[in-house]
Parts: sequence; structure tokens; C-alpha cells
Amino acid sequence: MNKRIYVSKKKEFDIESKNLINELEKVFNINIDFLKVFNVYDLCEVSEKEIDIIKNNILSEINIDDLFDEIDLNENKYFAIKTFDSQFNQREESASECSNLLLTKKIKIKTFKLFVFDKNVSEINLNKFKKYLINPIESYEVSLDNISKIDEKDKNYKVILNYDFNKSSEELKRLYEKLNLAMSFKDFTFIANYFSKELKRYATDSEIYLLDTYWSDHCRHKTFETIINKINFNKDINLFTKVYIEEALEFYKKISTKNNLTLMSIATSYGKYLVKNSLVNDIEVSDEINAASIIVDVNKSTCIVQFKNETHNHPTEVEPFGGASTCLGGAIRDPLSGRAYVYQGIRVTGAGDILESFENTIPNKLAQSKISKTAAEGFSSYGNQIGMPTTLVKEIYHNNYKAKRLEIGAVVGVSKLENLVRKKPEPGDIIVLVGGATGKDGIGGATGSSKNHDKNSMQNSYSEVQKGNPVEERKLQRLFSIPKVSKIIKKSNDLGAGGIGVGAGELADGVKLNLDNVHLKYKGLTGKEILISESQERMVVVIEQQNLNDFIESAQNENLIAIKIGEVIEEKKFEVTFNGDKIVDIKRNFIDTGGVTNKIEVNIDNQYLKSDIYQNKYESFEKMFLDLNVMSQKQMIEMFDFSIGSTTVLAPFGGVNQLSETQVSCQKIPIKENTDTCTIMSYGYNPYIFEKNIFLGSMLAIIESVTKVVAVGGDIKKVKLTLQEYFEKLNENKLKWGKPLVALLGALIAQKELEIPAIGGKDSMSGTYENLNVPPTLVSFALTTGNANKIISSDFKNINNNIYLLKLDYKYGYPDFKKLKLNFEYYSNLIEKELVQSAFAIQHAGIAEALAKMSFGNNLGFEINTELELYNPMYGSIIFETKQNLNYQDLIYLGKTSSQFIVNNKIINKQKCLENYLNPIRNLYYDGSKNYPQPLQTTIKEVTEKKKYYPDKINLVKVLIAIFPGTNCEYDIKKAFKRKNVDCEEFIFNNLNAEQLNKSINNLAKKIKESHIFVIPGGFSLGDEPDGSGKYIASVLKNGLIKKSLKEFLESKKLILGICNGFQALIKSGIFNSNELNPITKEDPSLIKNNVNRHIATYVNCKVVNNNSPWTQDLEKNQVNNIAVSHGEGRFVINETKYLELLKDNQIAFEYVDKKNNPNGSYYNVEGIVSKNGLVLGKMGHSERFGNNICKNIYGNKKQDIFSSALNYFFKTNEGEK
Repeated sequence: MNKRIYVSKKKEFDIESKNLINELEKVFNINIDFLKVFNVYDLCEVSEKEIDIIKNNILSEINIDDLFDEIDLNENKYFAIKTFDSQFNQREESASECSNLLLTKKIKIKTFKLFVFDKNVSEINLNKFKKYLINPIESYEVSLDNISKIDEKDKNYKVILNYDFNKSSEELKRLYEKLNLAMSFKDFTFIANYFSKELKRYATDSEIYLLDTYWSDHCRHKTFETIINKINFNKDINLFTKVYIEEALEFYKKISTKNNLTLMSIATSYGKYLVKNSLVNDIEVSDEINAASIIVDVNKSTCIVQFKNETHNHPTEVEPFGGASTCLGGAIRDPLSGRAYVYQGIRVTGAGDILESFENTIPNKLAQSKISKTAAEGFSSYGNQIGMPTTLVKEIYHNNYKAKRLEIGAVVGVSKLENLVRKKPEPGDIIVLVGGATGKDGIGGATGSSKNHDKNSMQNSYSEVQKGNPVEERKLQRLFSIPKVSKIIKKSNDLGAGGIGVGAGELADGVKLNLDNVHLKYKGLTGKEILISESQERMVVVIEQQNLNDFIESAQNENLIAIKIGEVIEEKKFEVTFNGDKIVDIKRNFIDTGGVTNKIEVNIDNQYLKSDIYQNKYESFEKMFLDLNVMSQKQMIEMFDFSIGSTTVLAPFGGVNQLSETQVSCQKIPIKENTDTCTIMSYGYNPYIFEKNIFLGSMLAIIESVTKVVAVGGDIKKVKLTLQEYFEKLNENKLKWGKPLVALLGALIAQKELEIPAIGGKDSMSGTYENLNVPPTLVSFALTTGNANKIISSDFKNINNNIYLLKLDYKYGYPDFKKLKLNFEYYSNLIEKELVQSAFAIQHAGIAEALAKMSFGNNLGFEINTELELYNPMYGSIIFETKQNLNYQDLIYLGKTSSQFIVNNKIINKQKCLENYLNPIRNLYYDGSKNYPQPLQTTIKEVTEKKKYYPDKINLVKVLIAIFPGTNCEYDIKKAFKRKNVDCEEFIFNNLNAEQLNKSINNLAKKIKESHIFVIPGGFSLGDEPDGSGKYIASVLKNGLIKKSLKEFLESKKLILGICNGFQALIKSGIFNSNELNPITKEDPSLIKNNVNRHIATYVNCKVVNNNSPWTQDLEKNQVNNIAVSHGEGRFVINETKYLELLKDNQIAFEYVDKKNNPNGSYYNVEGIVSKNGLVLGKMGHSERFGNNICKNIYGNKKQDIFSSALNYFFKTNEGEK
């Protein structure tokens, strides 16, 4: 039978509905009396018994959810929204996987959301809500009349469309327009001639769309490879600027080995020049060019650090969550293809006015606030789930980004050189596809991102977007980081733009594929769709035949599917078969032409080379913070986990108040535990300067990025760049072509003068929507190395210290690079001597912005006297705090640190500055109710128990770490125990198929019995779905064999730890009620969505409430620790009776010290609890995330050492050590 189930949160726990009311009321300026959100599930082919198990154990929780078989909507207005079936749906996938655990068979489940309003809501407003909530690219309004159909095809389509090119020019033009290709008609004619005259055969649709993808701007940089055959200067251009541009062109000609001038040749010229002439020795050169690579020594281990920037402007504009999430997923897979483990990420975005009225949204587009917020959710969701710390997040606001959003992700990864093999594929080598399954999602993504947008883009881009599955990509990261696996990979590619067709096709000159072997999400695909699908989380590798079985086995051990899909062949061509038919057969030399070589004449115009310098104009110091580009973005940035990996040297916000903005991402390289070698990355770009003078703007973008990494203590001698260009669609407009040309020439001057090369980059040349264009964009990313011991933060440290400005001079409106290099050298010497307490590289709003942001973190201030302009950007200048009296030619003494804001003897309203700094985007991010119970003063007598110890003598403590689909904190847990010289065993729970699932259950039950400490780390259990965290893990724990094993485990006085996701799973298992797993009741506590209805990543002060558990007995009672938290569902809810019962039984282990430190609205400030016997600890705070030089700008005791306490339980007796 088929069955529909409705689930909603109980009123007091319904954060989602409350948040949506708040959001809609603010967006539309109306009052909403009633709104209830339901999750609706359609179960297919299920029995009554199965329905009962699914709805009570998977789809709902009795203590926080209401469950309905049907609901009466006669008195209400409502609508329902469902995502398209071709998109990956984490909720449906997770619900089905959970059913497989409890029922030993996968139930087909479909889900959608139902929004119910009261009957008084007008149809006009109801339609407004629909328009706001339904993105036609990914979802549609669905009727409640019928239960969802599971429409599964029983076979793939054997469809091959052949195109005859023996046509007239007019007929070819009509065919070209019909196919809606990204390539030019010249390219299409070139293809027609190739097939009709050289091959003398029809072309298949697979071949046409493959070439369209291969030759797209996204894949082959068609715009950047266009030959510039003539440059003309407008006569009104400032003479100095013209001479400077000509100097750049002459320098290019001097260093370039290219015969033709192109945007690409300029962008890559300086780096190639330095390598060719052996002027640098730390750049790795190889045939694999998915990421920029440098050689770094880490504690005498030679490592390859790889970094990459990626944009998803097109997909994020039309489907913000999926576009932004796959931007990061794709960025990660680039270094990953180089066998690098990605440990560091930053995000830079561009948006229009996110505070503008919804009514002002451009027709046929999403609102800027909707794009901004949903994209942040998508990017952070992917990063948080895969376990990559995102430690620098910045959104830049400029109205012209309403044309198309800017969405950049930049990542850094590392591998030991000894584990990295780069070999040329040879005939007979095997091509293996590993990772996620292939579906119809993303078809046309590469070509779609190469087009400009118009009013029909939302309707026409449906097939071009994808949903990412970070759970799958986490497995790929683990697989590629295994030395024995890395060493057998000769070459690798990720399957992003163009899918298998491009990714596998690029591996060698001769490639033969069989698409029949590709693992599919569902049947019903054609060969063309399989070939160019951009389904995410897939990699292809080249290995030798003899290593095939080992690779497949290693993949299976990591819960991944790997399968041979082809081989390297002698003949230089790309051949693809499907269902026995040859659907692609093209010579390599034709593919490599890239299509017709385009040529262009460029006019350089004074309209984007203006001499007047951009200046900010603010009415007052206080009102400066109402500028979206100056305000705090803390509410958004808190969505990104920055502490996972235990490598973060600087948190995004520093000081006791965590309010001083950090300008860089700084991570210790995770090769060895005791290393202090770190990578430092930042960005530079100001669209308002680019609007006036693109040539200057690109110089300043590079200067800004470099200054930021130098300001915190980065090594100026090791800096490398990667650039992101983003311009309007140029077509054949000579004036428009001048914009990217002068931008790259300006960047070349900066590289030359600073002797810092750009060794990576990405270009996107489609920033046009009808007549609106994005601002000229060149974002510079600077990366260098440093010593974590010497890294400094931005927060002022003490009162009465000196404040200096290290100021860069400008000549004729352009930076004095010679002075800049000397300033960097002087400043780096101060850092080396540890004379700098804090520093801030001046950015958009100048001295005023820097001083205020340095002050907020520790509630300090400044007293300065200066005639300098306070608000203007002074890129290349640094403000810093020191105890010393200093003297240097470009050093300006500003004044002293203070408790107030005082400028030229005038007191600035410090509190108003702070309010404005924090206020602007609060309307977009729900603050959550602060109305929740606080700890009670009780008459319960506290009992201090004698310390407990394990009853048997042991010499070796066995720690078992369970890794479930979605787990991402296992490395941090391992490090925490390894610091105590205790090794851990990892157990990967494998759910690839029924056989592996049963094997995993049996083996896990056995492993638990053999261990002493069982740990369930943090993560996102199957994406924290269906609608609740830890449900999948809880389903595993409730399995009969596992349940029995855990019962015996606890009876023998062994220990269990669940942190974050582990705690969520344990609390759903009922283990805290009676020392064993029991069904939860309506009265039991639970962990639900944070009261702000979003992920929170920050540090909070927690105190020890009782130390009667083996996990806490070595801690001092009332001891306070500053602990990292990062979760979306950490709100501990409990009724007063049950709370008092937990207090009485000494089960409250940790509390947030007060409301200010309570990040999620937990009742009674509860952070962690123990079982009645004290053997099981569950907590939200990440006690494992500590170490030397970790989050140096967060103060207090960050070491809450529950791990030593647990180990001492086994190693000590009441009389002393065993």
C-alpha cells in the first residue's frame, strides 16, 4: 500500500515556522497571524507494520513532533512545494537509508513541504509568498490530491540523434539556433565542415554537445584565448596612465614566450617567466593543472600545497543553495585530483543591495536577500558537512551584481611529496570512475555558465543546476589521503564541468570509454546525458591494470563505489560507446583546436581609466557602519564551521567579545601534530575603485591581498597569487574588451614590482543580464606560509599602547611599489622581533574602519590626532599596535589605545558605532527568542562521590571511533587521544549494499565488545536528515545486535562518548534514561534546531557542573573552559520535572555559563549530560578541538581535558597508578 504522513514540530519547538513568519513579515511588511510548516512524506509499497516503524522511528520523534495521517485544511489557505525528482534530495535519500537499517529493505519515500496559513490571508499575499519561496529552477507547487508517484524507468534510452551537416549556410544557421549551443556559429560551421568534409559522416548529438562543452568559456577559456591583434588608445586617456599601460605591454613582450597576445597569455606570463628562468624554486610544475602547487617544508617533510579558486556565478544566481554548495564541492575536488587533502577554505561573494524591498526585485530574478542568504546556507552546509574549516567569509555589495551574482570559493590542500605520483598515462592503463552516481543533474552547466542571462534564464536553466552531496565527497577525501591509494594513481581528474566527457576525456590523448559501466542514480538516461552530466562528487583516475582490484577494494572500504569505465589507447582519439553503439569518435587534434581561433581589435578608453580617486563620504563615524561594505557580517559568518580540523590559527572574529574582524584565513598544515607551519590566505578587490580605474583597481586588489597576509605575519618572500576575473559578456565590442585587458596589465605591473607571481586563476566572462553588467571584477587571492607562533591578530590588546600607521605613498594616483616593498620588509622585521601586538590592513573605509574593528574585540578604543582622511581606502597601509616607540620614514604615529573612541579630541559614540556595526543584516538572520528557562536554584544536596576506576587491570586502552556516513570529526578525536599516546581504531560503517550493511552491523557489534572506549564523533549523519540530526546513527544503535553489544559494554563498566552529532544520536537512542538503549518517551529531553534557526559556529564558555563521571572526575567543579561549538541542532530542550531529575541524579555534566554564552537557546543552559551511571557522556561542545596556537585570538582556557580523565579511569586505581 501507499501512505502519506504529515509531520510538524510541537508548538514550543517549531523554530522553522516562527522563523518563516519573521522573515515573511519583514520582507513584505505585513502581519501574519498563523503559519505552520509540515513535512509531508509519501511512503510507497509499505505494510501497516512498516508504516508504524517508519513514522515513529524515522520520520518523527515523539517528544518534539506531532504526527498526522491526515489533516483538515478546509479552514485554511495553503500551498505545497516539492523539489524536482532529478535533483539529489538528501531528505528522501536519508529516510530511505534509515528504513533499510530498521526494516532490512529500502522503502521508496518522497517528501515535500506544506505551508498552512489562516483563512484570512489574501490571495494576493499568498501568491507573493509562493513567488518568494518557490524557485522554479529547483522546485514547483505540488497538489495534495495524489500521493507522489515513484516513476522509475526500467532501462536506459538508446537514443542517438544524427545530424547531417551537408546543408546550406541558412539551414545550418537554423539548426544552430535550434540546438541552443554556447559555441559561436563560426565554431558550429567549423564542426560541420569537419564531419561533412573530413570524416564524411553524420555527427551524433553526443559529439556536438561534447564539443560545445569542451570549447565553452568555462572549460577552454575561449574569451581568454582570443588573439588580440591590435590595441588602440583613446586620445583622452591620462598620459601617465597610458605610458604605464604601454610599459606593462612592453614588459609582457619581454617575458612572454607566446607569439600571440591573449588575455590568458598575459595572466600566466609572469609566473611562467619566473619558472622558466629558475627565478623561483618552490613552484611545482606538472601536467596536472587542476590547482596551483607550491613546495613547502613542514618539519623536514617535503609537502605539496595546492590552492584553487572556483566560481559558480551562473548556478548560484539561479539556484543559490545548490550553486554555492557545488561551488565549494568543485573547488575541493581540484586539489583533491592532485591527491591533496583540503584543510582550508575561504569564500568571497558579490551581491546587490540585500536590504532592498522585495518589490524592487528585477522581474524573472530572485531577490538579492534570498540569493545571499540561501547561497550562504548552501556553501556553509557543504563545508560544514565535508569537514573543511571556512575561516574567511566576505560578501561585497555593489548594485551591479544584480546582473549576476559573484560566488567564489578558494581552498588549500596538502599532500606529502612522497605520496604523490604524477605519471603520464600509457596505452593499457585503466580509467576508473569513483564516487557518486550519475544522473541528469547539471547537464549543460558548463555551457550555461558561459552564456549571459536574460529574462528567460530562470525557465531555461533547470537542467543546468546540481545539488551536492558532501557526505560522498568526504569519503573521496579520505580515500585519496590514504598513501597506498595515492601512490597507485598516475593521473586524476574531477568530474565538474562537462562531466565524464571532459574529465575522463582529458586524461590522455587516446581514451576509450564504455558508458554501460557507469553507476547511475536511476534508469532512463541517454548516452549523451551520461556523458555530459555534471552530477557531483565523482572522480576519474588512471591506474595500471595490476592495481585495479586494490583500488576498487580500497574504495569499497571507504564506502565508495569504484568501477572501470575505460582505458587509455594508443590512437590519439576520444571514443565512447553506449549500449553497443559508438556515440563519440573524434580525433584528439580536432578536440584540441578549441574551435575557431577568434581575433579581436581592442580599444582602451578613458571611461574606465579615470584619474580621480574613489572617496568614501560618510556623515559621521557612527554612520560609516551602516554601509553594507563596512558592517559586521557576523550573523552570516557564524554559519561556517571554522574550528573543525583543529588547525585554525585565527578565528574569524577575535577578542573576548569575538567582534574584531580577522582579514585572513590562517591554518596549520595538518601533516604532523606538532607543526607550527601554516598557510595564510586572503583576498583583495574593491568594485568602486574598479568602476573608476580598472588598471589601478587590479594593482590595488593584489596589494590589498598581499598586505593582509603580511599584516598578520605571513612570509612576504613566499607569497603566490591566484586571480579571479569576472566581466560582462564581451561579444565583439572593442571597448568592452579593453576592460579585462587593462585589468590584467595592471595585475602584471603589480606582480612585476612586488616580484610575486600569479600561478593560478579562473575567468568568467558572462556577467551580463540583458542591459545590466556586473562591475569589472578581478579578485586577487594571496597565499603564503608562516609560523603560527608569530601570527598576530587584529584585536587591540591593552590600553596605552602606541598606534602607528605604516602608510603607502602614491605617485600620480598610483602606488609607489618601491616604498611598499621596503615597508613590507620593515614591518616583517617587527613581526619577527615580536614587537607587534595587533594589526589591521586598511581596506574599504580606511583608518576609521580599521581602528573601530580593532577595538570591538576587547571593548577597547583609541585616542588619535591626525589630519589624514579617515574614511578613504589606503590600500597597502597597515595600522598596528605596539608597546614600542618607533621611528621609520613611512611610519605615522596616530595615538594610543584607550577605553573610548576619541578623534582629534572629539569623543565618538562608541556604543552607537557598535550597534550600527552589528545591526544592518539582522533583519535577514533571525536572532531567536531569548525566552528560555535558566538554571534553577534547587535544594538538592550535592553529592561528591569518590573517584571511579575501571575494575580490571589493563595495559592498553582500546578506543573505537565509529565513522558513519556524514561523520567528519574523526581526525580531531584521533588527535585528542593521540596526544595521550593512545591509538584509536576507526570503524567505517558501510552501507553500499545489503551485504555490506549486514557485514558492518556484525563487525561493529564485535568491535564494540573488544574496545574500552566507544566514540561517536561529530558530523552530519546522512546530512542530518530526515528532518533531524543523528537519526541514521540512532537507527544503527537500535539494531538488535548493536543494542545487545552496547548493553554488555556498559555492564562491564566501559565508556561511551558522543560529541555533537554523536550526542544527538545518543539522546535519540534513549541511553541517558536507564544506562541502556530504550525507546524515548514524551518526557525525555531532546536536541532540536538552534533558536536562531541556523548553524552556529563560535566559541562559548562552559563550566563543569558535576565531576562524578569518569569523563569529568579529573576536572575541577565550576571549572570554565572556552570551547568551540559548531552545530545547527544543539538546543537542549527538557521539561522542568525531568531537568530536576537529571540534577538529582548528577547527570548535568556541563552548562553554558550564561545566556550570552548559550549559542542555541538550550533550556537551563545545558551543554552536556551523562548517563545515570556516568559512563556515557554526550555534549555539544567540541572538547577535542584544541592545541598549540589554535584560535590564538580566542582567549581563556580552551583545553577541557575529558580525554585524560577517561584514560585515567582505566590506568589508575584508588591506591595509585596500576
